Amino acid sequence: MISTTRENCISNLESWITTGGDERTELHSKTNRNKYGINPVQHQGLLNRGSCTTSPLNDFSQLAAQQLLGVDLPRKGFEAIRDDHEQRLKSLLNYGGQDKFDIFWGPSGSDLIYIPLLFSSLLHPNKRILHMLTCPEELGSGTTIGARGLFFMHNNQMGEKMRQGAPIDDSLCIDVIHYSARSAEGKINSHQDEILNTIQQHPDHAKIGSLVIGSKSGIENNIDVIDLVDDDVMWTVDLCQFRNSKRLINKLLDKGCMIMLTGSKFYQSPPFCGVMLIPKSLTTKLAKYTFPTSTPFTSLFSAYDVPRQLPQLRSLLRPFENISLLTRWECGLSVREAFDNIPTEKRKAVIQEWNDLVCEGIRSRPQYFELMPNQEMTNNSIISFRVKANGTFLNNGSLRHFFDDLVTDSYPNILSGNYDKIFIGQPVNYGDRSFIRLALGANDIRQLMGQKNPFSNELAVLDIIAQKLDTWV
Repeated sequence: MISTTRENCISNLESWITTGGDERTELHSKTNRNKYGINPVQHQGLLNRGSCTTSPLNDFSQLAAQQLLGVDLPRKGFEAIRDDHEQRLKSLLNYGGQDKFDIFWGPSGSDLIYIPLLFSSLLHPNKRILHMLTCPEELGSGTTIGARGLFFMHNNQMGEKMRQGAPIDDSLCIDVIHYSARSAEGKINSHQDEILNTIQQHPDHAKIGSLVIGSKSGIENNIDVIDLVDDDVMWTVDLCQFRNSKRLINKLLDKGCMIMLTGSKFYQSPPFCGVMLIPKSLTTKLAKYTFPTSTPFTSLFSAYDVPRQLPQLRSLLRPFENISLLTRWECGLSVREAFDNIPTEKRKAVIQEWNDLVCEGIRSRPQYFELMPNQEMTNNSIISFRVKANGTFLNNGSLRHFFDDLVTDSYPNILSGNYDKIFIGQPVNYGDRSFIRLALGANDIRQLMGQKNPFSNELAVLDIIAQKLDTWV
């Protein structure tokens, strides 16, 4: 039983938060930070404008995690809490009286890319798989590797060592076609015609179509292509940023799409926690199939990750209790539930006011910044922009080093509200170019709504970035 004293709960919390995933969640021994440059438990004094990349705990989510670990989990047990999380998520996303989906859990959004491969191999045994992947450069770092049926991680959620780049299943034959998010000039590409042509050219393949609504920079694919396709395509829509409406989620479910979500972007759980919403029609179809007696996917998923509606598949996997994943989802769900209590129009107004202010601040500093093209076509809680030092845009490598220096440095007496550090969205590459992002998360918005001068720090963040660019070599 986990101690219920506050001190021991906080001590245990860092361990739970930073394990139960892959190496991205772990703290480096020399820096005591993860690969993104933060320790997710050390959030005091940190102004977070990087919820599109990752987030630390906050005062609200830390209390939720402590309640789970110190009280609810010892009293109820893992499986009861997982069932409770399922019901809470269904309550948030279904309309009254409806139950449109089942839930497949994953230790990260990247792990969810394996689920359509698993299902396709079950529904179409011995068939070659065509995996159409849009916006690969703006997805999670492991997604493009996982889409090919390869292990993207060095260790799995059970803490076991994996051989990164090795195939999950030697019998899987997968052809992956990428559709770039942006042109060389940074403009957002449309993929509809290319996808339709690809489908026509591969009549004998089992097909998976992976679309994106809410990439790292907020790109939203046109989902009309789904209605133009007569072939049997397993459509998966990446909503991992989770910056979308309940109405859109239900629209996609009605189209038969599986939906990838995470609690660790907009809802600001520490990294990472994923979930795949599976339309009831697909679950019913899968439940009728005879499953093999074993599966190589046992190194990726736990029996508790699989919907109860697929008992054969659950029986093939280990009953591993991932308390770390459970804790991170508690953080994300708690913030989501609190955020849903704010009227929609008030939320939208805060995001729009923030977006207008920051975009104007970027435009007014052309010697340092340039907004990415098609900003109006992305989610307005994310702002993407390139940065210059000495009149030259930073390239991929330079911007990565700049980002690391920016988010690990301290800035005393610049920010109001006892903040002395900032975190922003990490660089995103397109070709040999790169941009960074500022992003509001749900808890950020709740905090802004409670302040007398809510946007007092937003231009100061731009000033900090500009001042560091002045001295960047």
